[in-house]
Amino acid sequence: MKRSTVSDGARGAVPALLLAALLAAPLGAQEKQPPAVDQTKSTAAIQKGAAWLRERLKEGLPPINQQNDPHHDGSTYNEIVMYAMLYAGVPSTDPDLVKLLNDIRLRAPVHTYTGAIRAQALEKYDPVKLYEDIRQCGQFLLDNQGKEGYWGYSKEVPLPPLPKLTITPDTGSKVASGPAGGTIKSTGSGTSTRATTAIRKTLLTRRDWGEKNDNSNTQYAMLGFAACMTAGIYPPADCFPLVEKWLTECQNDDGGWGYEHRNTPMHGGEASYGSMTAGAISSLAILIRFHHNKEPIKDVRIQKGLQWLGKNLTFDQNPAKGGWHYYWIYSVERAGSFAGTQWFGDRPWYYEGATYLLDKQDGDGAWGEGNTGDKILNTCWAILFLKQASKHYVFSLDTHKR
Repeated sequence: MKRSTVSDGARGAVPALLLAALLAAPLGAQEKQPPAVDQTKSTAAIQKGAAWLRERLKEGLPPINQQNDPHHDGSTYNEIVMYAMLYAGVPSTDPDLVKLLNDIRLRAPVHTYTGAIRAQALEKYDPVKLYEDIRQCGQFLLDNQGKEGYWGYSKEVPLPPLPKLTITPDTGSKVASGPAGGTIKSTGSGTSTRATTAIRKTLLTRRDWGEKNDNSNTQYAMLGFAACMTAGIYPPADCFPLVEKWLTECQNDDGGWGYEHRNTPMHGGEASYGSMTAGAISSLAILIRFHHNKEPIKDVRIQKGLQWLGKNLTFDQNPAKGGWHYYWIYSVERAGSFAGTQWFGDRPWYYEGATYLLDKQDGDGAWGEGNTGDKILNTCWAILFLKQASKHYVFSLDTHKR
């Protein structure tokens, strides 16, 4: 079997995997149909979850840094709530989403997670009108990449101010004041400029490097770049080979990934566990699809990772780790969607995950336990799983032209 190659830089890093490629059976070539999920129940659950999120918006979203963790200073729930509500079917012209967008634009990104999710939310909202906003996210992520390829929690970097922005309202529209000297106006039509305006192409220029590292921040940075590339904004040539080399070297012999490099354990970093394995698979698949290979599932590193997930898949906890329960569930969706498979071994991941989520939703529409902030995140991740949100980027990466 020929291994799918993303870049020449990682060839020397995985000689042992070449032998494994001869032994691994091709996955996903002729997949059987997974069991069907009740879409009526799924749609109702998504709408109920979105209604619960809207109530939290009316109350005012709480600060995200409730544990006095300096890593999350400056982060907000705004980005992920807007992203989830857009996937739940709330139109971009909805006054609550317009207000969220205004709030997001008040401050440049300062954190890998929210900077990456911001790129996703803005690309989903309108990649043409918000092009400069998305480019700002891409520049932030690029300048915070570590020299070995990873990302940490990031630091503030100088970014250009955003331009004035106006979305023309229809009759009966509601208007919200906008940042950066402009006004963002909600319309009743729900139409987007993405279908009528050619997307520009921009190649970012690196100005700085980031510090520290972990595979959690790295997987979200790659989601941010998937959104940027969908909008026509690309990193320079040195960015992705470094990511690929890092992720390849971090893969454990059992096929999974931990929090950090396997030779620098921290927080159980060298041991494989669920969310880091799923996140690394989705990140590698983004890299492979960027290079116009529509079958990342044939890559031996991804095959080994999917085999680990198939052996360890469970939805009642983060496998081999515990904690970050719904964060893990959403990472399952990304791994399966970006890899292009509905199966982890003999496990139909979407059917099993959706069945679990439909059973676990609270009566008020939220998911999970904990404080309001925890439930906001859990509910957003549940909605994104049920909507298989990553398929949007799979299509874009498979069809884009640089």
